[in-house]
Amino acid sequence: MSKQGPDFPDIKKLTAVLFKNIDPNDIEDFEYLEHVQRNCTEQVNPFACYITILLSKEPRVTWRHNTESHFGLVDLQFEDLIGLMHPSWRFMYLNYGEALYKVAFKHRDLFMQKGTAARQLPMRHRSGKYYWYHQVSVKVADNGETLAAHLNYYQQSSPYEAQLPAMPQMTSAGDISKVCMKELNRLGLELLPEYLSQFLPETQVKFMLQYRKIVFENEGKKQVKGGVLHLIDEVDTLENLNKLKQRIRLNVIDYFQHPSLDSAHGLALWLNLYFPL
Repeated sequence: MSKQGPDFPDIKKLTAVLFKNIDPNDIEDFEYLEHVQRNCTEQVNPFACYITILLSKEPRVTWRHNTESHFGLVDLQFEDLIGLMHPSWRFMYLNYGEALYKVAFKHRDLFMQKGTAARQLPMRHRSGKYYWYHQVSVKVADNGETLAAHLNYYQQSSPYEAQLPAMPQMTSAGDISKVCMKELNRLGLELLPEYLSQFLPETQVKFMLQYRKIVFENEGKKQVKGGVLHLIDEVDTLENLNKLKQRIRLNVIDYFQHPSLDSAHGLALWLNLYFPL
């Protein structure tokens, strides 16, 4: 089992806020849960694996299939999921995950109708390399009016350096839920400054929050430096603008270690994809 080091968020504190204790014997639709798990074991897909997570103050994995083939873990536990995430994406994994749960609870009338949440995550393969996995979380059990358990389906995709993730999607009865997506985006935008502060100092965070709007309004194209200078309050000369963007570039490269995230402009493009304005 992966141990929590200094860079791990306080998972128990996070889950204690979100979940109440749930007795597996009290879960409704338990037969449905077992039916879904049985269907998973019958799939012949070497690029996929599955786990069931029981939600409580201390969430736990109660069932898993084919996790050894992907992650080298036969008895994969909830804490292992955090350790399998690429270090640069752990904050996003947990905190955006919290937002997904909040939306599911707030709009449970929609999400409880065979609701799903899908997102892309960079996870460490048993080979030691990081790959993007498409994670689809499916509601499989209730506890009264509360989500009690979900099954996570992981589909291996491209190597870490080959792509970047888009904003997660939430569906209800097979269709993308506009209500849930609007709420999810609102929570994501609230999270964005704190997220940027994980790898940028305050002055650079303020710059990126303004700069990404400029890039958006310019349809993703680079703005001439004089135009940027005119629109950014914190920077007064082209020399200071160049120095600031260079410092951001170095911080972004060091944090993400991803070829598409190698500049302030590259970061702005991705932020506008994951945190739409």
